[in-house]
Amino acid sequence: MTNETTFPPIAINELPELLQDALRPTGWQSLTPVQSTAIPYMLAGQDIMAQAKTGSGKTAAFILPILNNIDPLDDACQALILVPTRELAVQVQAEGEMLSRGTGVNIVAVYGGVKYEGQIKAFKKGAHIIVGTPGRVLDHLMRGSLRLDALTKLVFDEADRMLSMGFYPDMRQ
Repeated sequence: MTNETTFPPIAINELPELLQDALRPTGWQSLTPVQSTAIPYMLAGQDIMAQAKTGSGKTAAFILPILNNIDPLDDACQALILVPTRELAVQVQAEGEMLSRGTGVNIVAVYGGVKYEGQIKAFKKGAHIIVGTPGRVLDHLMRGSLRLDALTKLVFDEADRMLSMGFYPDMRQ
């Protein structure tokens, strides 16, 4: 028997003020079903697994609660979002930057096919949220250019795709 708490779906006006402020510039009038259902659990610090169609708002469903828990005064990586491709890393970073505008939170995308120097420079400036492919994140960890000592949130975005692409060993490591 488990003592899991269940939460009713949440509306924009019930979100913490920081998140309402983040959503104002977007013009969104309401949350999507995946957002209104997932966000309360994430705000409560519970692990979740969500499955929804492309374009359903899954990215904001995990970015918003993460933003609520980031300390912008601590430059360490506090959240890691693993994605299967560089294109998705760039897309998630862009949405995260749109939602985090004015919060002082830095989001950095890391993926292969580009030089390490720019990514390392971004880490040194402060990277609160890192969005990256498993291989490149692992490379940075092995080189010592990335530390996860302050990590409090871990997201596997499109985990099924990462597994089908053979990233399981890197994801575990």
